[in-house]
Amino acid sequence: MDRLILASASPRRKEILTRLGFNFEVKPQDTDEAFSGLSPAEEAVKIASEKAAACVSAEGPGRWVLGADTFVLSGNEYMIKPENRTDAKRMITKLSGSTHTVVTGLALNVPNHEGAGSIDTAVCLTEVTFAPMSPDEIEWYLDTLEWQGVAAAYRIQEKGALFIESISGSYSNVMGLPINTFYGMLRSNNFNFRN
Repeated sequence: MDRLILASASPRRKEILTRLGFNFEVKPQDTDEAFSGLSPAEEAVKIASEKAAACVSAEGPGRWVLGADTFVLSGNEYMIKPENRTDAKRMITKLSGSTHTVVTGLALNVPNHEGAGSIDTAVCLTEVTFAPMSPDEIEWYLDTLEWQGVAAAYRIQEKGALFIESISGSYSNVMGLPINTFYGMLRSNNFNFRN
């Protein structure tokens, strides 16, 4: 199997790739993740591409490199990782009883025979609807500390699932890596899956 570099510090992406049996290493990149006025899909792809490009610059173009960025769009607000419990409470309160969009941009450096590489990009959107939550339920959820280090302050794969009424689109996208979208990128670029 071809070896992959994950240009992200996300434990969820690492967990997904490990579970799927990928041969990979993690090399997070310190890039600017500020939004620049583009559409949500363009923002996600731009940030993912910058992560991949930074890793390619450090490691060389002859490597498979995956950059990714995930955030939540609730109304007109871009929700990233909460700064503290108060910020997390604000986010969860806003999500309660409403539908939001999880946006993930992917950027894959594809090496070629000359040792150079090219960046292939994709975006995945998933609609998630939260059931209404009482103030006590919100406080209980915040006490679990699942809000730490995740976009929009919840984890769908853990206790956050208790409050998910419906989902339209990729479940794994809500965790930070849309598996089918990623697989399609690898397949179309002739990634070697054989051991």
